[in-house]
Amino acid sequence: MVAGLSTIYLTNQKKAQAPTWMPNGRLFDDFSGVDLTAFGVHVTQATADESAVVLAQDDQQYFREGVMTTPAFSLPEFKHLIISWNALTPPKTSVEAQARVWVNGHWSDWHSWGHWSTNLNSASVEDDISDPEVTVDTDTLRVLTGTADKAQLRAILRSSDPSQTPVLKLLGASVDPVSTDLRKDPRPISIDRVLPAPAYSQEIRDPQLAPGICSPTTISMAVNAQSADILPEEAALKNYDTSYEGFGNWAFSSALAGSMGYEAFTVYTDLNGLRRQIQDGFPVGVSVRYTNDTTQTELPYVENAPGATFGHLLLVTGFTQKDGIEYVAVNDSYAASDETVSRLYRLDQFDAAWQSRVAYIVRAPYNGYEQIMQPVRFAVDVTLASDQQHLEIRQGGAALTMAPQPTTQPEAYAKSTTTVLATFDDATPAATTAALPMTYLTIDESGRVAFDLSEIKERHPLATSMTLYVIRMSQPTLTGTLAL
Repeated sequence: MVAGLSTIYLTNQKKAQAPTWMPNGRLFDDFSGVDLTAFGVHVTQATADESAVVLAQDDQQYFREGVMTTPAFSLPEFKHLIISWNALTPPKTSVEAQARVWVNGHWSDWHSWGHWSTNLNSASVEDDISDPEVTVDTDTLRVLTGTADKAQLRAILRSSDPSQTPVLKLLGASVDPVSTDLRKDPRPISIDRVLPAPAYSQEIRDPQLAPGICSPTTISMAVNAQSADILPEEAALKNYDTSYEGFGNWAFSSALAGSMGYEAFTVYTDLNGLRRQIQDGFPVGVSVRYTNDTTQTELPYVENAPGATFGHLLLVTGFTQKDGIEYVAVNDSYAASDETVSRLYRLDQFDAAWQSRVAYIVRAPYNGYEQIMQPVRFAVDVTLASDQQHLEIRQGGAALTMAPQPTTQPEAYAKSTTTVLATFDDATPAATTAALPMTYLTIDESGRVAFDLSEIKERHPLATSMTLYVIRMSQPTLTGTLAL
């Protein structure tokens, strides 16, 4: 901690905790005693949770914008920094996280990770080229000349609705230190434990999303291991980066878990960092690249891997030994089926595949935030249309029409991207909804959901009802039931 930080930044030592120290980062996760007259503009501590920051009010209306800034803090010398935030973003609100770093004897410009919200389309910054010394490439700050050894963070809270405010719970950063090789395994922590976690294959999900949703599928498995019940498609359509045109933004992914009440952040760490999380009972998402083909020498070889990938996220669920060989237990969504997702990878081969040393840490929910652990879903009325070939969906009495959807992965996803899926009551009960067999339905050119009742009854002769999920980009899921 920077000298004097606790006396300048924090004004009430009995209430507030100092920023959480990590060997290569900081987490600011308790704002209850922060002097917001010095470190904030138009922000205040939340009434219901003084450890969180919200927009201040003027005449009972929230300001449109407020800023929360951390003190500067020292870090090991680095060239790469990733940032994390946990925030709740009601409709018409968003959060923007920024950082600046001390490089070559002066502060860099402030650099943005874009605007983020679970209820608005989120976007990282494109073409961050104005600063010749530092840039942000989607989710990673890169020092272009020399190295940096200090950072300062700030969060900008925005609302276009004077009755709504975002809620900031955590702001943090982690760096890949140049003086410590995180790719070398330190003296290993002794552990032989594999955690139970849901196993989801991304390959069997909505065909228009399936090829690119390893990151939201990994987050879904991580939070659902802690009693949440989110579908990978729901996670994906809240995690899409419209600038990057993909679902794998590291900062957005941990922020998604944070939006469900979990303490979640992205870090650079080593194998012991993973082992500690497993010891604590939390599976960890990691960024890997690998092949199962020994002749594909440009990628690290991993025996028992499902294929080849130049960039992929999977969930580490444990460490174990078998016949004297150390293994990492994983849930790898690249597998062809849910039943084959859980695998053992040799530790040495996993180690080579995990060259990024990037990890998603998803810990227990914040105290008092357990009620938001589930995705937001609104009830709708679902009926069979008179032509017996479509479903009619009504919300508040109004008929819902949607844009036609592609049946394969598009080059980029439109704001109207929608997944429609159904589950049936003849299925064997499962611990989470995502583990149930899914039927994906098509939105045709008329903007209606195509539905062949006779075909459904032929496939599900014992089913008496169907539950429909309409999952939309950056909007609450709509769900309703239909008697068969």
